[in-house]
Amino acid sequence: MYKLLFRTGKDLFDLLYPVSCLVCGDRQVDRHHLCPYCMDHAFEPSNEDGRESSEGLVLPGWITMQHTLWEFDKGGFLQDVLHHVKYSGLAALGVTLGEKLGHELLDNPYLRVTRETTLLPVPLHPARERKRGYNQSFLIALGIANVTGAEIAPQSAVKRTRNTRTQTGLNASNRRKNLSGAFEVRQMKVFTNRDVVIVDDVVTTGATVFELASLIRDYCGKIGVATIARA
Repeated sequence: MYKLLFRTGKDLFDLLYPVSCLVCGDRQVDRHHLCPYCMDHAFEPSNEDGRESSEGLVLPGWITMQHTLWEFDKGGFLQDVLHHVKYSGLAALGVTLGEKLGHELLDNPYLRVTRETTLLPVPLHPARERKRGYNQSFLIALGIANVTGAEIAPQSAVKRTRNTRTQTGLNASNRRKNLSGAFEVRQMKVFTNRDVVIVDDVVTTGATVFELASLIRDYCGKIGVATIARA
């Protein structure tokens, strides 16, 4: 009886407050905010030719691979989708995008994500996370974990100790300076002898993820980077 009432209530809620796809506008009764067609066809793939990284992004020697779902489209639909995840409270959409990324990471030839892999979401400064209500990188990591069974590093393992200014508008050199000393590893045992994949929403020059990787490189196995977009 309870299940029937719950289903009826959910159907009524979906009828009164329909959710539309953020790209094509079609109604989405599953409330994922992206229809299956747009999820598969609306955005430009970033690693579709099997490279170990997106075109033009040079990886430091201690990073094995960087895998990104899509190329960022400034002013386009993908930017709007990621904006909604970060600032409009669409947490479930972040998990859904992570699940899409997770399916691709299952078959990555350079660092295949499995139950033996540790996912490291890029930490937000506590003040910024309190204001936002969640860390979008954790939501993406949760989606990856749902698909791959990988373990997510506890939030206490790595802390963001400086509330750095936004990276937007900074060149590569200034991005590195802005991130220098911004993170502190407090539980290195979490990463010791484990393959680690650093998870974020967008990678541009790689300054953030490279800084994080440099802190654990001497203790873990392979290091990879996984993001939704490459800007």
